Amino acid sequence: MAPKSNCSPLLLAALLVSIFAAAAATGDYCYAGMGLPNLPLQGCREYVAYQTCGAGILGEPSVPVETLKQQCCLEFSQIRQHCRCEALRYLMGGTSHPHASILVALPGCPTEPQRDFARMLPTPAQCNLMTDYNAKYCLAMDEV
Repeated sequence: MAPKSNCSPLLLAALLVSIFAAAAATGDYCYAGMGLPNLPLQGCREYVAYQTCGAGILGEPSVPVETLKQQCCLEFSQIRQHCRCEALRYLMGGTSHPHASILVALPGCPTEPQRDFARMLPTPAQCNLMTDYNAKYCLAMDEV
């Protein structure tokens, strides 16, 4: 007679779910909440706005602009290299993530110039970070 298993189907299902969740967390996924924070690069919003529109339109920043840049670049650097361009797409919104844009149109500071500046975040003049394909820029950002 075969031994009877004490493992309940519910416990087995929970074990399988945890295995799949762990596999997904270590995968190559780059979606908000899976591979990326829920609001990727949210800390860059104020920096991008000030670099684009300046204090003359927006008033004084909450902290010096250089500090905003450091905070933005630190947040950007903590995103896995192969997900950085997708994080920029979330920041910028547009056609690929139309309801997920983190940039905000402000009086006298529309989103389009902010999006143009945001494209520059990985470059050496800004955060100097490697992205997909070991480049310091993101390809096909005009399609955003």
